[in-house]
Amino acid sequence: MNKPCLSLLLITAALTTTSHAEGLYGSIKILSVQQDLSDALLTSPRVNNRVVSPTSSKDVGGSVAVGYGFEGNWRLETEYSLKQNSEFKSHWAPFDANVNNMQVSSSRLMINGYKNFPLNQHFSLYAMAGLGVAFIDSEGYQSNPSRRFANNSQNNFAYALGVGADIKLSQQLTLGTGYRYVDMGDIETGYNTFANRINARDEQLKGKLREQNLYVEARMAF
Repeated sequence: MNKPCLSLLLITAALTTTSHAEGLYGSIKILSVQQDLSDALLTSPRVNNRVVSPTSSKDVGGSVAVGYGFEGNWRLETEYSLKQNSEFKSHWAPFDANVNNMQVSSSRLMINGYKNFPLNQHFSLYAMAGLGVAFIDSEGYQSNPSRRFANNSQNNFAYALGVGADIKLSQQLTLGTGYRYVDMGDIETGYNTFANRINARDEQLKGKLREQNLYVEARMAF
């Protein structure tokens, strides 16, 4: 093979490698969602301690993302996690019979960064970190649904950390799986709309919202 032909082949191979090393992609994730309400508080001057902590809430969720893969095995994407509904129950002394039910609806818009560590041409491991906004609505009731805490909407700073693994099936299609932890900050309901013992509007439910995801993902390069 003469030198001009060899040079042309090398240039073509380099351009092909570059085009596959970076580019636009779309992603769909199916999530196993566990949400937890830590440091739960009932703001009321007449309670003294929590008897039973709120339970975790588990469900299936999803997200969609658009991203770009750069040279050096870096990726950056914008991800929207679909709305997730959770309920957390707690009891407080001295009113042990009054269960407080906190109802939380949350979704997120995040910017995620990924660093891949290839094991071979098909398999790779990765670490990720994300920052964004959690859109949260919180309400609830005490004892029965007629004794409600008012709805409260808030936009919280959120961050995520995770690890995962990818398998590249073709130049266009990659499948992956991973785990991530998401912190969505402090949340609270509005004040009680029902009349309490002193006929005051001075009670609300509070806590810190956390989420853990196990997920599978499909990414398609455009």
